[in-house]
Amino acid sequence: MLREVAQEVALEVEAQGHTVEDGSLLPVEVRDEADTDRAAVSVAIPHAAGVGMEARYGLLKRAAARLSLRAKGFSAPRRARKHTRTRKRR
Repeated sequence: MLREVAQEVALEVEAQGHTVEDGSLLPVEVRDEADTDRAAVSVAIPHAAGVGMEARYGLLKRAAARLSLRAKGFSAPRRARKHTRTRKRR
């Protein structure tokens, strides 16, 4: 059941008709997630332009919303805090 729903999301993304530099359709794939103790499937855009297109157009988010789903993206790594030098108080 999860895979079928993920396939529907992928088809919705493909139906939006976005293309990459060479004119071909933006690739979309459904992946089984093996690194979890629960059944999990994800829909991904395996192309360098995928992150930018998701940020600009919300391809996956909109496709999921059309199917009454909520897209949950990956968490960006936190930026390391810069160490600032502090003086000891006297």
